[in-house]
Amino acid sequence: MVTPDRIAQPWGTRTPYGAGQDWPQRIDQYLADGLNPESVDQWVQSAAVLPLNGDGLDIAVKDGRIVGVRGRAVDRVNHGRLDPKDLFGWQANASPDRLTTPLIRRDGQLRPCDWDTAMDAIVQHSRELLDKQGPSAIGFYTSGQLFLEEYYIQAIVAHGAIGTNHVDGNTRLCTATAAEALKEIFGCDGQPGSYTDVDHADVIALFGHNLAETQTVLWARMLDRLAGDTPPANVCVDPRLTPVARQATVHLAPLPGTNVALMNGLLHEIIAHDWSTATTSTRTPSVSTSCATGWRSSPHRALPRSAASTPTTSAARQGFSAPPSDCCPPCCRASTSPIKPPRQPSRSTTFTWCSACSVNRAAASCR
Repeated sequence: MVTPDRIAQPWGTRTPYGAGQDWPQRIDQYLADGLNPESVDQWVQSAAVLPLNGDGLDIAVKDGRIVGVRGRAVDRVNHGRLDPKDLFGWQANASPDRLTTPLIRRDGQLRPCDWDTAMDAIVQHSRELLDKQGPSAIGFYTSGQLFLEEYYIQAIVAHGAIGTNHVDGNTRLCTATAAEALKEIFGCDGQPGSYTDVDHADVIALFGHNLAETQTVLWARMLDRLAGDTPPANVCVDPRLTPVARQATVHLAPLPGTNVALMNGLLHEIIAHDWSTATTSTRTPSVSTSCATGWRSSPHRALPRSAASTPTTSAARQGFSAPPSDCCPPCCRASTSPIKPPRQPSRSTTFTWCSACSVNRAAASCR
C-alpha cells in the first residue's frame, strides 16, 4: 500500500512505464488512526464523485461508519490510485459541525426541525408562487453529478408537473461551448480520445488545461509516461507557469487574446506540410473555412503575437519548421516537435523528437 504525504506530493510516487505498456498498478490507501485493513468490518465498492476522474475505490466501514478508503487496482480509470480529495474527503462525514437535521428560518433565525416540517414549508411556498405568479416563478438549476434516470425524473417534475421552462444545469453551462466545438470539429460532442491513449502517445498537447491540479490521477499517468524509457513530448499552451508547464517539453505562454493567432499558425503548418487528409475535410466541413484563415497565418507571424519572446518560444518557433533528423523517413516530419532542456530557461537548445525512430538529437546550438 502506498501512503506518502499526499499534500506535499499530490500525484504520489512514480511508477514509470514505456509506450505501449500497461499502466502499472499502485494502490493508494488512507485509514483512520489506529486502523489497518484487517481491522475493517467491510469494504464497500464505490467511485469518487468529487474529482473529475471518477476513480474507483473501496470504502472502509467499521461499526457502521466510514473509516477510510483504498484505490481499486482493477479499475481501468485509476489502476488503484486516488486523488487527495478521494483519500481525505471522507473525513468530513464525521465532522461534528455537519448538519444532521433540516434547518428552517423562523423570526430571522435558522432552527432545527424534522423532515416533515421542512418539506411542508417547501410545498406551501411553492404553491403560493404557482398561484400568484405561475409556473415561470420556479426555476431549476441542477448539478452535474446526477445519473441519467435522475435527470429524467427531474425533467418530468419541472416540465410536466410544474410546467416551468426555466431548467438549466451545470452540465450545459460548463460544457456547452466545448460540446459545440467538438461537434463542429470532430462530428461528435464526445471526447475523441480515451485515457489509454496516454499509454501510446508520442506527443501530449495540453491547451489551457492545468491537468495537474484538476485531474491529478490522470496527470500521474502522464508523469509515469514521462518518467519511462520512451517519454512522449509534452506541449503546454498556458499563460501561467503551472505544474504542467514545468514538465513541458515546449511551453507556449500566449498573451491575452492571442489564442486564435496561435491556432491559426498551427493550421498553417498542417496545410503547408500536407498533414491533413481528405477524410478530415469530408467529416468536418468547418475545416476548409478554418484552413483558409490558417494559411494566411504562418507560425512566424502567429508566435510573436501569441507568446512572449522567451527562449522556450524561440525554440518552438524554430521547431515548427525544423527538418526531421537524417535517420527519419519523410513521413516523420509530421511527428517532430521541439524539445527544450528542462530547468534551463537561459538556454535555447532546439531538439527534434522523432516518434517513428525514437531519436532525440540537437538541431541547433545553445546561445
